Amino acid sequence: MDEIEIKEREKKFHDERFGQNVDPRSKLEIFYSITSASDLCFKGLVKKGFPFEGKILEYGCGTGGDFNLYKSLNCRLYGIDISDEAITKAQNRAEIDKIKAFYVAGDAEATKYESQYFDRVVGLGILHHLNLNRSLAELARITTPEGSCIFSEPLGHNPIINVFRKLTPKLRTPDEHPLRDVDFILMKNYFNQVNINYFYLISLLSFAFKKTRFFDAVYKSLVSLDDKIFKIFPGMGKYAWICIIELKSPKITNGSEIANNSPIKAE
Repeated sequence: MDEIEIKEREKKFHDERFGQNVDPRSKLEIFYSITSASDLCFKGLVKKGFPFEGKILEYGCGTGGDFNLYKSLNCRLYGIDISDEAITKAQNRAEIDKIKAFYVAGDAEATKYESQYFDRVVGLGILHHLNLNRSLAELARITTPEGSCIFSEPLGHNPIINVFRKLTPKLRTPDEHPLRDVDFILMKNYFNQVNINYFYLISLLSFAFKKTRFFDAVYKSLVSLDDKIFKIFPGMGKYAWICIIELKSPKITNGSEIANNSPIKAE
């Protein structure tokens, strides 16, 4: 499939999605209501060693992320997304929350930011929409040597989850590709350190208890069981639903030396 056509299709999908008063994917909120364990891991990695007044890029920002987290870090916040509709809503949210942010509509695979500019690049469910070679090269280029990239991404090995995805095609784009083991191998071409944390295998069963008073106890127990399974049988991690990715120590490669005109600088 032609790359330009794919990007146009992604832009159209997300403009239509974010242009509505109610996000069509809100139907999936029931499933994301059990993601507190991975959310905690994600936020912890974003905070870890973050420099005072450091720069954060929301990569594929959508309508903006956790502004309370960003305020606590006293960071300079940037965001990029292919959707104009998403950028408008993100900027409006930032103004309402009184947080200074610099959001732009653009191509995440070829940004116009300066090299080695961001202390953190963060994203929620963005990498599986992109050409990984191009996006990883760009991430390696714009991240500082001491910085890191933190992503929460869906995995593509679990056959039961994949059946659900096939049954709900209108809630996703045709070109998305939940991550597989081979993608983590690819990441090592661009970063010296690639750390993967897996979440939600057995703990997916906690959905059945969501509306009961037993949910918290069941959820905590099943998440703990998942942790033990992933430690004893590392190969089972790929069958989880979500992973938190930490990319550190970017490599300088020809692929990451992307020439960009009109680099975007701080104010």
